[in-house]
Amino acid sequence: MSLRVGRSAGRALLVLALAALLAVGAGLGGLVGAAPTPTVSAEDDHAMDYYEVLGLADSREDATERDVKSAFRKLSKTHHPDIAGEGQRRAYQRIQRAYEVLGDRKKRKIYDILGHEGVENFEKPQQAQQQNPFGVFAQFFGGGAGGPSQQQSRGEDKHFLLRVTLEDFYNGAAHVISFRKVKLCRSCHGSGARSKQDVMPCEYCGGSGRVMQRVQIMPGFVQNIAQACSHCGGRGKHIAHICPTCRGRRVAKGVTTISVDVEGGLPEGHVLVYELEGDQQPGVVPGDVRVTLLSAPHPVFTRHGDDLHMQVRLTLREALVGFEREIPHLDGHVVELAREGVTQHGQEQRLRGEGMPKHNVPSEKGDLIVTYVVEMRKTPLTAAQQAWVRENL
Repeated sequence: MSLRVGRSAGRALLVLALAALLAVGAGLGGLVGAAPTPTVSAEDDHAMDYYEVLGLADSREDATERDVKSAFRKLSKTHHPDIAGEGQRRAYQRIQRAYEVLGDRKKRKIYDILGHEGVENFEKPQQAQQQNPFGVFAQFFGGGAGGPSQQQSRGEDKHFLLRVTLEDFYNGAAHVISFRKVKLCRSCHGSGARSKQDVMPCEYCGGSGRVMQRVQIMPGFVQNIAQACSHCGGRGKHIAHICPTCRGRRVAKGVTTISVDVEGGLPEGHVLVYELEGDQQPGVVPGDVRVTLLSAPHPVFTRHGDDLHMQVRLTLREALVGFEREIPHLDGHVVELAREGVTQHGQEQRLRGEGMPKHNVPSEKGDLIVTYVVEMRKTPLTAAQQAWVRENL
């Protein structure tokens, strides 16, 4: 009975997989079976240094996004097939691929830390549906010739609290935070080897870092399961001579800084995310650095969303006959307060547009709510003063 149920379930899964494949094929508009656009081969891709291709080998750590774009445009003018002829097509494809990675901030960071394999693993989820519609079978049945898909492991995020003044929240300001960070060794770039030639492929797994094992799940059902190679620890490589700088540890600890740009109007508790700025470990995508902004107490104003609140203390005389006050604001301009007649204790006055700037809409501001506090004199009145009050009030 159980065998009959298992076969029915298998047929149902097969039908679902075929239906999904047809749906994917239809969604791709007939791309299944179409000739792929010529690109750089995987072997050629792994053999090249993207920085060298763009002529930035000597400034790989200091090259800005503008430098990368400028180098790409310059090389494109001399190697584009429409200008230099078909003989330059392969060179132009290499230039395109280098710019595709280095021109993307996240891909560049991953390439700097994890190399070509890291970029490939990052791109796989984006390409899976476009380039491999047959991968839908793997979602149902798993295994296959390449084994189950691997997800790149990711490091932990770093969290920091940064207290800034209310003036900084109002006007905007730049801050710098420093913290200890683990980085890949600059000499071996995280390989742990003295040179590239000292990194040898593992002879047991052929350099893949995985070995396949056939496991019988139930009678009649066998699945290929990928396991980490026990000889190389899943790295696919072994090192002949270790790096003399890090002594094979592949990483080093140091202090790094991040510039924190506090834009005017950012809300209290806003979290700024600096992607991939966490600790670096070989084979691991770094986590992010997350900075939570908090405001320090202010002697005059308190903030509630886009509005500012403050208290103004009045003497009994001011509360009865009126007053004029000048209040310095957070950016230095003066707010003038003027009232005639009686002002009640606890009375509020709303000043439109005198609050916090609204983030991303700097032309708009919240309101300033002023609460008046009437202070009574602490010394007792004389008999004459009491008589005057009784007569006139």
